Amino acid sequence: MAKHYKKKPQQKKPKKSGAGFKAVVIGIITVAIVGGGSVFVYGQYMKNKMDKVVNIDTIYQGISVDGTDVSGLTKQEALQKLQQQADMHLGNQKITIQQKEKSWDIPFSQLDIKYDVEAAVEQAWQKGRSGELKQRYQTIIDVAENKLNIPITYTYDEQKVREKLNTIANEFNVPAQDSAMTRVNGAFQITQEQEGYEMDIENTIPKIEQMLEKNEGGVVVPEIVMTEPKITKEQNEQATDLIGSYTTNYSGNAWGRNENLRVGCENINGTLIAPGEVFSMNVGLGPQTYANGYKDAGVYVDGKVEQGVAGGVCQITSTLYNAVILAELEVVERFPHSMTVGYVPLGRDAAVAGDYKDLKFRNDTEYPVYIEAYAKDGKLVCNLYGHEIHDTGHEVEFEMVFEGTIPKPAEKVTQDDTKPEGYREVTYTGKTGSKVSIYKIVKENGKQVSKEWFSSSTYRATADEVTIGTKKAEEVKEETQQEQGSLTEDASQQTTQQQEATTQTLVIDDAPIGAA
Repeated sequence: MAKHYKKKPQQKKPKKSGAGFKAVVIGIITVAIVGGGSVFVYGQYMKNKMDKVVNIDTIYQGISVDGTDVSGLTKQEALQKLQQQADMHLGNQKITIQQKEKSWDIPFSQLDIKYDVEAAVEQAWQKGRSGELKQRYQTIIDVAENKLNIPITYTYDEQKVREKLNTIANEFNVPAQDSAMTRVNGAFQITQEQEGYEMDIENTIPKIEQMLEKNEGGVVVPEIVMTEPKITKEQNEQATDLIGSYTTNYSGNAWGRNENLRVGCENINGTLIAPGEVFSMNVGLGPQTYANGYKDAGVYVDGKVEQGVAGGVCQITSTLYNAVILAELEVVERFPHSMTVGYVPLGRDAAVAGDYKDLKFRNDTEYPVYIEAYAKDGKLVCNLYGHEIHDTGHEVEFEMVFEGTIPKPAEKVTQDDTKPEGYREVTYTGKTGSKVSIYKIVKENGKQVSKEWFSSSTYRATADEVTIGTKKAEEVKEETQQEQGSLTEDASQQTTQQQEATTQTLVIDDAPIGAA
């Protein structure tokens, strides 16, 4: 039998009352407030945490300056600590220039090195102190984990480095030694030359700068340049020919002048002139002073002969000059005397005076030239030895050509009011001047092959000096009478004095024997 189910009627939802809806809304709002409060509390916590990390008055963790940990230090503490270390480092560092067994120290303190500690500390302090709070906090955390080292920059004086090397080079450099040449008893003695070396300052400086950039001292082996001698033994051995010689005479009675000849010859004797080198007579003679052995003798002063130190050395100069021109060396500088001299032909003299007159000649050969000079037994000899390049038939002569005279200037008159009118005395006899030219004549095997102008010389004229009287005849007569009266009075006084002396003698003679 079939069952029939009744469909259950659908129930209707009850309608919500106003009070129930409010309760639900309040619940939702309450949950939201509780959650938002948690977020707010967490945010405030993080802010406080970051503030605590960021806002401190010391350098943040993980920061070092030039390898020294400065975290946790104030700026002043870090500055003081680092400055002490920099000063200690500066005092301990040095660069040593080493050459074989010799060494020279250059302390850092002498190079004006300055460490910029303040800038490094300021950079360490500023790390993490710019930007927003969160950015600063993140920077501080990163530095603490990964560490940060700030180098100290420093400067040094490059000129001080160069000055120190120049000073050291004065001791460091070993000059090359020329082959020496001396003539003893008519024979030459020749030594071996030696190489030298000098510090190559320009290429040594970069080595020092590399150490300074590392801020560490150490040993530097400097760059050197080898130096060659100017004269070798081989050259000297080829320079023993007599290429020029001249002799002048002097009196044996003038002691001061003869001493000057001796001293001057000793000073230039043995001088070796390298190829291309210029010889200066003033340098060769040395300072013409008493301290150097020179004496007073006659010298020309304003056209007169007066006593002066080193008088006579011009004879050495003139003698050497003639040896030079006979050797056909290049004359660089030569001055004639102001007036003529008697020990060499006219136009072939050479004067020296102060620093304004000198004899200079150049060794324009390829071999050394040796000077031999001596004064003995009234003869002054100058010999030049070198390498003879001419054949035996080669001859050189010098001819003087008189170009004219220079008349004396008007006489110099001096008035003397103690001499009568008409009195005249020549106190100095002047000289007539002259102009001459020298011509060089070259002969080969007795035959003249050339004649050329060589030099010209002018010798000044000097005036006679005369003294004349200007006293009037009446004054002379009056003075004569006064002199005669004075003579009579003097004679009378002399007679009286003689009588008194005789009386005193008699008294003494009459005194008892042994009386005082």
